[in-house]
Formats: sequence, structure tokens, C-alpha cells
Amino acid sequence: MSFTSDILYGDNVRSPREEVVEAIRKRDAKWLLDKSVEFHGHYCHKVAYGIKASLLALEELGMSAADDDIMGSVVTLVETAGPFCNGVQLVLGTLGGANLVVRDCGKLAITLLRSDGTAIRVSVRPEFLDGFVERHPEMKRVFRGKYATILVEGERTPLTKLRLLEVLTGCMNPEEREALVEEMTKRHKEAVLKELEASDEEMFKVERKKLEFSAFAPVCECTMPIVVCEACGDAVLETHVRLRNGRKLCLDCAGEKTPMLVAGRLLF
Repeated sequence: MSFTSDILYGDNVRSPREEVVEAIRKRDAKWLLDKSVEFHGHYCHKVAYGIKASLLALEELGMSAADDDIMGSVVTLVETAGPFCNGVQLVLGTLGGANLVVRDCGKLAITLLRSDGTAIRVSVRPEFLDGFVERHPEMKRVFRGKYATILVEGERTPLTKLRLLEVLTGCMNPEEREALVEEMTKRHKEAVLKELEASDEEMFKVERKKLEFSAFAPVCECTMPIVVCEACGDAVLETHVRLRNGRKLCLDCAGEKTPMLVAGRLLF
């Protein structure tokens, strides 16, 4: 039990992440992948890559786990907001915990940064990604495009998940559609589990870096003052309040555009 856990949970109370942290220390990617299904919803190769990249980054920095023993002294920069990010969050931290920064440039890559400025960037090798169907020919019906993408002829991509299901199942009746989805889900799970067996050298490129930690240092949101918007009455973090004509307003009431990350695109 760490110093932080002792304060938050007491001597006789188990930390909520104890099992996860133990699996990270054991480098048990299979257990972590099984756990990821609880929040991602299904077995996904990109989630598996996020888990393995995170474990490799910890190993390269000589760390056992990014748990609360070192809370606040490590931050992760992840370069996509997609499934890869879910794997990273399970191992290295979450948006809500303030120790994860999403720098969404559409890359399957992370940088693990320590407070002394030392950092490791781990990225998925393009050739490894492109070899997915060769390693798993049973998935060729779905992942027909380069770099393990879903190629949909005659459709403008990207597609919504609902539209993708319509295209893949065509004119099937509900029973046929359910059977196909069940079959492909099973095949995908088997393929994803096999991906865990690939070596780190085959799967990733590793780079050592030096970064300024203070620019990304995790901040405890509970230490931020709260202000009540004088227009709508909502409680707002002080950092998100604007002064307009002597009134303290939230960003919406101040007429300020706020960015939204939607399907990997930054919208205003």
C-alpha cells in the first residue's frame, strides 16, 4: 500500500486499482486486455497495442507501475483519442486523473514523461500494423484496407458505426446478422489475443526524449476554485470563467467557442 493509498483508503481498505497495478507490475498484458473489455466493450487490437506500448514505456523508464506511489510525478502524452488511448488509460492514467494528456495527431503513440524531464516515446511500427491481415487471414473479410483499416467500397469514409454495420451485413435478416457479428467478434478476439505474443521490437519503435515536465504536470482539480456563472447559474472551474462587462461568465455565456473532440476531429 502506498502513502497516498494509506491517506485515501486507510490501512485496512484495499485500493480500487490494486489488481490492475499488480498486473502491470507482472507485465500481464493478457489480464489487462481482458480487463479493458469492461470499459471498451470488446476485444480490439488497437487497445492491445495501447496496453503493450504502456508496459514497454514503463520498462524503458525503469518503472514498475504508474500507480499512486508516484502520483503527480509522471504524465502520459497520448497521440490519439481512439481505442489505442483506452489501452493506455488502463495502464498509465486517465483524463479525469489529470495524468493523461491527449495530443490528438492521429498517431498510435505515447510519450511517458517523468518529473525530471526524461521521457520515452513508443509508437506502433507501420509495417507491423500493415501486417495484421497477413498474420490473421481470417480477418481479411473486414480489415481489407492497408494498415488494418476497414475498406468500404462505394462509401465515403469514415463511416458511423451504424452505417458500417449496415454495409457489412447488407440485406441479411436479423438472425443472420447476429450470427455474423458473433462470428467476427470471436475471430477478432482470437486475433487480438495472438497480437499480444508479438515481440516489442517487432511491434514498436522506441525513442528517448527530454521534455519540460512543468508544461504537463498533473493538477488536482479539487484545488481549483469554483465560480458560479452570473448568467446561467452553473458552477464553473475558475480557469474557465471570463469577465464580461463586470460579470463572471462561463465560456458558453461569454460567447467563447470551446473545442470538442469528436471521432478524432477537433471541432469548434
